[in-house]
Amino acid sequence: MNKLLILLCQCIHAFQKERGSLCLFLSTNDDYSFNKLLRAFKKSDELIEEILNYKKFSPIGFNSEQEASYQKLSKIFSSFKSKAEFRNNIHSVTEIEKVDIQIQDVIPLYTHSILVHLTYVFTEMALFEPDNIPYEISALSNFVNWKERIGRERALGVLGFALNGFDSEQFNHDFKILLGEQKINKRSFLALASKRQKNIFESKFEPMSEIDSLRSQAEVSENPNINAQNWFSLVTEKMEMMHDIEMQLIQLMDKTKAKKQLINKELLDDEKSLILDFPFFRNLSEETIHELFRLSNSRTYKKGSLLFLEGEQASRIFVIISGWVKIYKSTANGNETVEQMLSTGNLVIETSLFSNEKYFNSAQISNEAKLLSFPASIFRNLLNKDLALALNALKYLSQTSRNYLNQIDNNRLKSSKERVGWFLLKQFIEQKNPNTILLPYEKTIIASLLDMKPETFSRSLQSFKKQGMKSEKHQIQITDIKELCHYCDAELSKNCQFKYTHDCKFK
Repeated sequence: MNKLLILLCQCIHAFQKERGSLCLFLSTNDDYSFNKLLRAFKKSDELIEEILNYKKFSPIGFNSEQEASYQKLSKIFSSFKSKAEFRNNIHSVTEIEKVDIQIQDVIPLYTHSILVHLTYVFTEMALFEPDNIPYEISALSNFVNWKERIGRERALGVLGFALNGFDSEQFNHDFKILLGEQKINKRSFLALASKRQKNIFESKFEPMSEIDSLRSQAEVSENPNINAQNWFSLVTEKMEMMHDIEMQLIQLMDKTKAKKQLINKELLDDEKSLILDFPFFRNLSEETIHELFRLSNSRTYKKGSLLFLEGEQASRIFVIISGWVKIYKSTANGNETVEQMLSTGNLVIETSLFSNEKYFNSAQISNEAKLLSFPASIFRNLLNKDLALALNALKYLSQTSRNYLNQIDNNRLKSSKERVGWFLLKQFIEQKNPNTILLPYEKTIIASLLDMKPETFSRSLQSFKKQGMKSEKHQIQITDIKELCHYCDAELSKNCQFKYTHDCKFK
């Protein structure tokens, strides 16, 4: 049952983001906000479908009370969709057009037609689960309602910037009431929370002084010194932190999951050892290591998941434990240019190490990946305290910059076949398989990374057949590695296992 609670929690979060994204789009009317809105619609619709199909595929049956609550969901979703017909129409829009809803109607529509009802069903179903502890459910309910009021604050703030609402007495009155309700929900949560709930909250919650400063300006009827997009990004960062906490609070209720967490402790310890062996984390003080892991969050991402988009605030630093992450830029005509492919031991993305800037690129999971992340602001504070961490950061930036420049040089100076040969040799050296090369990600991504069209990559790959190589889906069979030595360079040769057994020009 707690699996369904997680889905409901994700659905509430998705509609909160959709509400804010719609306000942002209606206030800015730009491509960036429009694309963000389309993604928000898609995510909400996917979760609705998963929730409505949950019972069909769930091996665990409902009791009578849970069944009654579950039946409410389809009615809630149907009622909301009938009141928000513009959601169906906007999917067919190919360019920015006027959405058939007034910006001042967005918050009441989403809040009272969908979010209030989903939050109620969420609490109801949690209470109907026999193994859940009632006072922990009450604490969780207050936390979920606290987060929902932060979501309204995000949307209301965007609305204020669009309509110059901060000059309005009524607007400021509503804004202050919303902040007051947040304080009540927070106090209620902390008063009811169990020790283990408080431990999660205290380890994950970070006060955000910039938001507090802007709130103070609004409370004295001053126009906050920030624009709508930056306000949206700033409060979204807090919403994501709150969502992370609420997800952990739900998982805490499930005794089975609690046992699994204890079983997986050794796995987590193994992951820590692996991470601390990455060059970026070597020779750090115990205090720094403790602080980094205390504030970190480990998560597995499915293929295709977006980590962030170009232009978003660089709020977190990601470390890849396993899998592949694509770093890319979107062109004006909607195409993608792959700039880097990152894997185990890499950071995503280095620009946020030393400065509080926006992401210069977008990042997407290419193969299922497990990532460790921590707040960029906390990391920058640690840089000032631990010289080893600062030196590691500089060394890492130097190495990644050199690798990136080498990639650019390869694409500029080498023919298509030479680029493909270099890429295959690189994979052979890294994978250390005796006679097989596994293409680590999709061929279209490889082609973009090597700055060529997919059909050019396919032709180049076919040309290696004459040299005794066989290509089958994502596997390349080779008979003699020396055939690829022609495509080697000084950088690749540093890690080649055959450097001193073959007649290598880089000895």
